[in-house]
Amino acid sequence: MQNLRDKLLKAGLVTEKQAQEAAREKRPAKTHREREQVESAEERQRREAFAAHEAELAEERRKEAAKVAEARMQSERARRLRQIVESNRIDDPGASMFHYVRRNGKIGRLALGLETQKLLESGGAAVVEDPGSPDCAVVPAGAAKKIHEVDPQAIRFWHGPDKPIGFADAGEG
Repeated sequence: MQNLRDKLLKAGLVTEKQAQEAAREKRPAKTHREREQVESAEERQRREAFAAHEAELAEERRKEAAKVAEARMQSERARRLRQIVESNRIDDPGASMFHYVRRNGKIGRLALGLETQKLLESGGAAVVEDPGSPDCAVVPAGAAKKIHEVDPQAIRFWHGPDKPIGFADAGEG
């Protein structure tokens, strides 16, 4: 059986000199050092690709952990808000309507009694978001301060000590 080199020579497609040059080029690196350099370059490329892939995976894991931590903080914040609102809610249903701006910019309204409206006007009470309900709730000023520490955006209307909330900043946030 003849190999390809012999067949090409017999057919006259290549010369003996060309066949020897091709055989010389085809041979692997002769010295041990040359073989090590070729292997180390390949190994270095593999290591660099592996390191880049590992860095990418670590970044993805870090981002995922940050998302989980943020979700945990948000649920903890909602739990604390719900707890404060439930323990301090002022229930004074009345005939007159009180309007406030919701976080999404829409106008909300609560049916309140005259006593509760006077508290809201004087800053003795505030309208805050209730995480457990689609509507807002009215809480005393002390509870509003606690809620403001947890999440300032949860207060929808308060004539508080620092700056009134729900007047000029309506629609922000």
